[in-house]
Amino acid sequence: MQPLSDRDISRLRAVMASVRSDSFFTQFRRLLRGRLRFHTFLMMRFDPGQPPTMLGTWKPHGALPPNVLADYFDGAYRLDPFYQFRDLPPGGGLYRLSDIAPDRFFASEYFQQYFLQTGLRDEVGLLVPLASGSVGHLSFSRLEAGGPYRRRELQCLNHYSPILLELLATHCESQGSLAVALPHAVPLTEVILKEANQTLGAGLTRREAQIAGLVLQGHSNGSAAQVLAISRETVKVHRRNLYIKLDISSPGELFTLLRHLL
Repeated sequence: MQPLSDRDISRLRAVMASVRSDSFFTQFRRLLRGRLRFHTFLMMRFDPGQPPTMLGTWKPHGALPPNVLADYFDGAYRLDPFYQFRDLPPGGGLYRLSDIAPDRFFASEYFQQYFLQTGLRDEVGLLVPLASGSVGHLSFSRLEAGGPYRRRELQCLNHYSPILLELLATHCESQGSLAVALPHAVPLTEVILKEANQTLGAGLTRREAQIAGLVLQGHSNGSAAQVLAISRETVKVHRRNLYIKLDISSPGELFTLLRHLL
């Protein structure tokens, strides 16, 4: 592991001095930019019961299709593995998308029809639990042309992640007032249940709606069984009943039927 250069130390000092200020996001980006190449840099906070709060965004002009971020905050965030991740250690951690995504995520319609359309190739994120009960999130992604993150880059990030997470947590905690006016975020299960029963008249049970949400996120039957602490055979029964009631036969048809909710 290469030691910090004089320039790295100077950038780190600038970040530490800017915590809780408007310049923190820019200084944090400059710090990581000195060691890492990325095409998007987004800072968010995930507050219980609310949509994500954007605390800072950087992307070159034209790097992403026009409506990608709008679609994300309109509802696509509900299928984001970083938003859904629940197994955070007390100090948080550094995660690659492939490390935390459900086992069938990369074959899911969400990945094929949303994530790939962004042009992104790889994503790494910091996730840190906050004292308020929220989660601070920093995402840095690469476009297809940039290729995936290399092992040495990830090793460098892992090495310095404790201090990066501490800085991120301190700053995100200080931005609490930004989320006050946000609308309530309806859980995915409730969104599916309302659409299926009130609009489509399908008569889904709550468990079937839970299964539908997990399928949309990219969970296999086995993975969904682990999440819900039930048997794989029970998941298969619920999934079969779900498909019968909605008159569909595949995850792709489920996504098409409910895509307007995301």
